[in-house]
Amino acid sequence: MSGVPQKTRQNLDSPIHQAEALIVFMKWSTLVLSLPSADRVWFVCADVPGVEQPELFLKKLQQCCTVFDFMDTLSDLKMKEYKRSTLNELVDYVTVSRGYLTEQAYPEVVKMVSGNIFRTLPPSDSNEFDPEEDEPTLEASWPHLQLVYEFFIRFLESQEFQPSIAKKYIDQKFVLQLLELFDSEDPRERDYLKTVLHRIYGKFLGLRAFIRKQINNIFLRFVYETEHFNGVAELLEILGSIINGFALPLKAEHKQFLVKVLIPLHTVRSLSLFHAQLAYCIVQFLEKDPTLTEPVIRGLLKFWPKTCSQKEVMYLGELEEILDVIEPTQFVKIQEPLFKQISRCVSSPHFQVAERALYYWNNEYIMSLIEENSSVILPIMFSSLYRISKEHWNPAIVALVYNVLKAFMEMNSTLFDELTATYKSDHTVHRNKMPSPACKDEATNLTARVRDTVSSRGAAGWCCSCSTAFSGAPHYRLRRSMPNGVFTSRVQSDYLCPCKRS
Repeated sequence: MSGVPQKTRQNLDSPIHQAEALIVFMKWSTLVLSLPSADRVWFVCADVPGVEQPELFLKKLQQCCTVFDFMDTLSDLKMKEYKRSTLNELVDYVTVSRGYLTEQAYPEVVKMVSGNIFRTLPPSDSNEFDPEEDEPTLEASWPHLQLVYEFFIRFLESQEFQPSIAKKYIDQKFVLQLLELFDSEDPRERDYLKTVLHRIYGKFLGLRAFIRKQINNIFLRFVYETEHFNGVAELLEILGSIINGFALPLKAEHKQFLVKVLIPLHTVRSLSLFHAQLAYCIVQFLEKDPTLTEPVIRGLLKFWPKTCSQKEVMYLGELEEILDVIEPTQFVKIQEPLFKQISRCVSSPHFQVAERALYYWNNEYIMSLIEENSSVILPIMFSSLYRISKEHWNPAIVALVYNVLKAFMEMNSTLFDELTATYKSDHTVHRNKMPSPACKDEATNLTARVRDTVSSRGAAGWCCSCSTAFSGAPHYRLRRSMPNGVFTSRVQSDYLCPCKRS
């Protein structure tokens, strides 16, 4: 089945699993025969006449509503095995049988599925659970839960499934409870939930807006309140396919979701757990409507990380994906703020950030955009590139910078020469204006000497003109020019010397 994880399908179909199922079935048959006749509804549906199969199917669904405590590993072992065998049988039955989906079956299916999967999620073993570092808490009842999810997916994908009947039972309340389960720490369950929600979104047109709204609310709460939700990546995967199916022109609510929800998702600390899915959603939006490029890039620049190099590398990777699909007219609108940020990244002392930014010049399409707008981009980038080529500590970065400078020189040699001359000229003037160490020491010593003298004499101030301590009116400043005329040392005196009062 396309909606079932590949690994699970392989496990269910493997020879080992089939052998185990046969052994369990033989044990189960012996145990069933020992039960009272009223309880003997665990027979294989295929072993009874076709007219009786729908009724037996309903009875099996009702018995599978019983939920067992898997935290106690020694209790109800026989009944747990009965239920597992019956769930396996139900999975096979809905896969191959026809005519079993009567109208009476829909509420029983939803009741059985709801009774098994909707539950209070267990608390994390660690109060400060870190998905990147800590092992997730796996669901103890997974032997049953997996088969319930498997059954429900095949039920939704059945050719006999009728959404017009099922919508009475698979409603907003059902969807809301389903979305809450995405916070499960068990990645196996979230994988099944992703498939279930996607099937429901595809089958029930009336629930689509509600599903999008509730996902919106989950993300807003995640960004602005809790910063904890385990299923963000899975929900973004679903959104990626939903966005791909949006009709054009995009509705205002879709654009608002992009700007108000998806862009702020970049600010959370756990971005690395779902960044690939988030970037995919962003690119899907831009492929649908290129005019959204400017607000998206300006939003990324607004939230650009200041102290986390890992996130900067992720931002740069996402920006490259955006630039791969950007239209030249949209590129012109954002080139200045964009390359000012890229210039800062190239200047980063963290070599991975600088390296990731410099890799933009290995992208042919981005290079063509830069070449078309070199008169704007080269002046922005030149100063940083030239300085890094002389000063950066990492030789690999220096080599990449030389390649970029060479590419710029080939694009616009005239402008490159002008910028080189201007940079060297400004650098020379700046160096000439810098005071010598002797001047700096003289300025520092002068200030210290004046302060020490005034303090030692207990006076209000000291006048360099008459070399006397004084007291009097406020707001007089002593001035002494240095030999090169650049620096001036100023000492604020609280009072005016008598020789200056006239």
